[in-house]
Amino acid sequence: MLTEKQQAILDFIQDYLETHQYPPSVREIGKQFGIYPATVQDHIAAIERKGFLQRKRFQSRTLSVPSTSRRGGVPIVGPVAAGVPILAQENIEDTVFLPDNWAATGSFLLKVKGDSMIGAHILDGDYVLVRPEPSPQNGDIVVAILGEEATVKRLYRHARGVTLKAENPKFNPIEISNADAAANGFSIAGCVSGVLRMMQKQTQKKGTTS
Repeated sequence: MLTEKQQAILDFIQDYLETHQYPPSVREIGKQFGIYPATVQDHIAAIERKGFLQRKRFQSRTLSVPSTSRRGGVPIVGPVAAGVPILAQENIEDTVFLPDNWAATGSFLLKVKGDSMIGAHILDGDYVLVRPEPSPQNGDIVVAILGEEATVKRLYRHARGVTLKAENPKFNPIEISNADAAANGFSIAGCVSGVLRMMQKQTQKKGTTS
């Protein structure tokens, strides 16, 4: 996730690009926020590292905002590469554009596999819209990262670790101890804030309606 300052700098770069059709210089960014160029470079490096900004090395005015970071642009995340942030470019398969108030900055779409969450009306093949959430509450539906896999479950924290519960009685809860979480790189990518379902077109028999 971006810090408040990083988000403000990214917004300024986007606005500047839309107005001037070229990016601001480091000095212009520094002047806007009252910070030194070296500090601007640190913020830009952090934003770039998180996948929200691109630039060419050793050249001026080469900042660009990838399509996945533009306003309304929501990346579709594919299989998660081990040890790589979920929004890293190699994890992103495509981008869809939604109204600004539908998805918070850093949101992404993830395709659901399986029927473990049918009780929450999340079906196999659906896309869940996931918003960044640093402090999910017990009972929230989250996207949890377990090694190289992302899973959608309800989260419950306790003294021993966390429990990930399905919304289907056929599936047992996943228990993750604090030690296992640290050893296997367990993390929460965000909370599910919506579901996108593509309706399959079915061939109708002649003379019938649906």
